[in-house]
Amino acid sequence: MGMDVYGIKPKQNKEIDKFPTLYKYDSMEFREKWKLLDKDTKLRETYWLEKDDYEQQNPGCYFRNNCWWWRPLWNYCYAVAPNLIDEETFEHGHGNSGAGLDDKGAKLLGEKLLKQIKIGATFQYQVDYEQYLMDLPDDDCMRCNNNNHGNNKKKDCINCKKTGKSTNFNKHYPFDIDNVKEFAEFCIQSGGFEIN
Repeated sequence: MGMDVYGIKPKQNKEIDKFPTLYKYDSMEFREKWKLLDKDTKLRETYWLEKDDYEQQNPGCYFRNNCWWWRPLWNYCYAVAPNLIDEETFEHGHGNSGAGLDDKGAKLLGEKLLKQIKIGATFQYQVDYEQYLMDLPDDDCMRCNNNNHGNNKKKDCINCKKTGKSTNFNKHYPFDIDNVKEFAEFCIQSGGFEIN
């Protein structure tokens, strides 16, 4: 599962009509577009290259993280800007229900995130977060119930390699300063955003 974050009124640094393939196919009905793009590999590659370029030129249009990256990022946003993200928005921001911020809130959040990076607070948060993850104890293996043989008691557990332990689930949630910076730049140019 991923979090697709869309700018509500994103700043247009380079208009979509400067990307002819993207412009043509994004104006089509969904099924029609993919019917045509799926038939032609070269055309499809051109479409995706233009889409990537468009999103790089217009960072306020779209931001995406998978759930593993998004949750620590959104937690950090709430930690540094609880005055901008109320509890309900924070809670719903961990799902795809359309939670988000208006133009003013998004811009203030982006600026605050960039300031935290500039003063070194985000780097320190990342160091502390990584230490927290390293200090987490392993979980009991869910496949074998920590007994190495699982429910059938006939085979050695390949999931935990006979240890009865598995990596703590929370270690799947990374945090990175570059991800914060990219989201901050998105926020500033998004004109407000919705998490879908």
